[in-house]
Amino acid sequence: MGPRLKLQRYVHGFIDRHGKPRFYFRRPGFERRPLRGLPYSTEFMSDYEVALAGQPMQVGANRARPGTMMALALSYFASPGFRTLRISTQQAYRRTIERLCREHGDKRAADLRREHIVRLMAARAEQPGAANGLRMALRVMMRHAIDVGMRADDPTRDVKAIRTRSGGHHSWTDDEIAQFEAKHPAGSKSRLALALLLYTGQRRSDVVRMGRQHIRDGVLTVRQVKTGAELAIPVPPELAKQLANMCQLTFLMTELGKPFTAAGFQPLVSRPV
Repeated sequence: MGPRLKLQRYVHGFIDRHGKPRFYFRRPGFERRPLRGLPYSTEFMSDYEVALAGQPMQVGANRARPGTMMALALSYFASPGFRTLRISTQQAYRRTIERLCREHGDKRAADLRREHIVRLMAARAEQPGAANGLRMALRVMMRHAIDVGMRADDPTRDVKAIRTRSGGHHSWTDDEIAQFEAKHPAGSKSRLALALLLYTGQRRSDVVRMGRQHIRDGVLTVRQVKTGAELAIPVPPELAKQLANMCQLTFLMTELGKPFTAAGFQPLVSRPV
């Protein structure tokens, strides 16, 4: 008898009376949701991500006074405008808005003014990405406030983003690739991660979702997380050799047997020094 499969957090499973496995997302204060397919399959992970990110914020929901920033946040999280965003965008907005509500959730949404937003961004000036993320989160909240009649204007309209200087992403040289391959032997996770990035040309958010089920007749089919575009990528011999003996539904797995997140994947392919 093989090792028991470890289910994701908040996932409960059972065998129904017809002998079919059933899985549900169950988290206190959250809506109970059925999860399609088997754990770690593409459709299962898609449903699981939606269940994690697409739920209305429940903490303190019964205590949210009408008209407050907390009440506006709850309304926005339950809106079609939020629920139809990409999962990654939902998660980013949710983190920023929940952090804001922990500090200012009891204040009236109608009282928010331009100078308040400027001050909030100035407090994050050393982290321009966080400041601009707050500006975008407040913008979508204020537009929702107008839609539901909590405000008549958008105080974020004339607030400018903080400019950042960036030299762009560094493209690895052939020497750097050779150094990396010398450091990480064939068969290692880091070597496989580099091969998937190098030979498919896809973002890390797409690479962490790739598995054996995406390859048929030497072609890898990918639906990009960011754009939604579906691509058919011929698998070159160099990559096919590394994938030859792999049959799991996700090629790259953590030590705990779970798929990597895009952020958790980054250390696998740190640039050689």
